[in-house]
Amino acid sequence: MAAISSANPAGELTVAIAETDLTKGEATTEGVRKRKLLEGPASPVDAVSTSAGSTSEGEDILGDEACAEALIPEGPKPPKAYKNSDFLNSHSARSIRIMCELQEPRQRLEEQGVDNVVMFFGSARAKPRAQYEASVREAEAAVAAAPDDASAQAALARLRKQAFLVPMFDVTRDVARMLTEWSQQRAVKGRPAYVVGSGGGPGMMEAANEGAAQVGGRSVGFGISLPFEDRLNPWVTPSLAFEFHYFFTRKFWMSYK
Repeated sequence: MAAISSANPAGELTVAIAETDLTKGEATTEGVRKRKLLEGPASPVDAVSTSAGSTSEGEDILGDEACAEALIPEGPKPPKAYKNSDFLNSHSARSIRIMCELQEPRQRLEEQGVDNVVMFFGSARAKPRAQYEASVREAEAAVAAAPDDASAQAALARLRKQAFLVPMFDVTRDVARMLTEWSQQRAVKGRPAYVVGSGGGPGMMEAANEGAAQVGGRSVGFGISLPFEDRLNPWVTPSLAFEFHYFFTRKFWMSYK
């Protein structure tokens, strides 16, 4: 199919589209159509054609939609600003990211009916007794295998210094469990409930979340993006799991509820 543009004495700019007979390789006069594009002062316009053919006054006029599709290219369709990931992750959009970390947790906590959070804070290095004892045995074996390895000796020394945290892990888990049971009893009576909250990491934070989960309770995890922690601990309620980028927005929500 080929397009032919021309101007007639009345000053009407027209475009003719010739339909080519593919079996013969030539344009058919019956297949030539044209439409009026512009009315204005007459000016000659050179005809441009890629195939032979002619037009006449009695030929069909193209419809508006067909001609527009044939002659006008599609315009750009840019993304909305709030869907532009390059912009949202840029320095210019930092204030927007901060606002998201203030507003999204608010909405989710309200949807989940969480009005009161009891935060548990403590060392991320604390371990339950079985896990701690296994870690010590592993560190002792590493020292025995390489007595001159200073790093292995230092790792064992650090572990032994953490022995006092083992009973605290158990206490934290027990307190979180008892708090959750108490809150569940209040909820049955129509009284405000309290939900266990933590930083979502390992150690004492994990102990608190685990204690709530032991009795079927929900718990919040206000996590933070860290290179050595890929995800929150497994006891955080998924619908109440948060991961923050900014420390101050995380601390805000740790104290807000």
